[in-house]
Amino acid sequence: MDGQTENTAAAAWRERIVAQQASGQRIRAWCRENGCREHSFYWWRARLGLSSAAGKRRGRRRAGKPVGFARFVVEPSATSSAEPIRLSLVGGRELTLPVSMSVERIATLVRAIEGVA
Repeated sequence: MDGQTENTAAAAWRERIVAQQASGQRIRAWCRENGCREHSFYWWRARLGLSSAAGKRRGRRRAGKPVGFARFVVEPSATSSAEPIRLSLVGGRELTLPVSMSVERIATLVRAIEGVA
């Protein structure tokens, strides 16, 4: 597809997507009534950045929110009892804690740092 043809197709799909959103109909029903392929509708909507508010929220969450921590168990080790506890956080941050800190206190601290309820 050349640039001009792609621009024409993009403009046509932009109009279709806006029309569907304004109709209040579900996408499947709207596509059926208007002779559009549903998978093409979703593909163009994503390509043009015209997803619904809920879809945009989900996309932002994936891209902008840190991934939650996995559960972990701290087991005392006779060979490394003097070693500090090092946690690698999202975004390359690292947290160094004293080995004497309780697991409960570490969990509370991590929740506070990451904004997890």
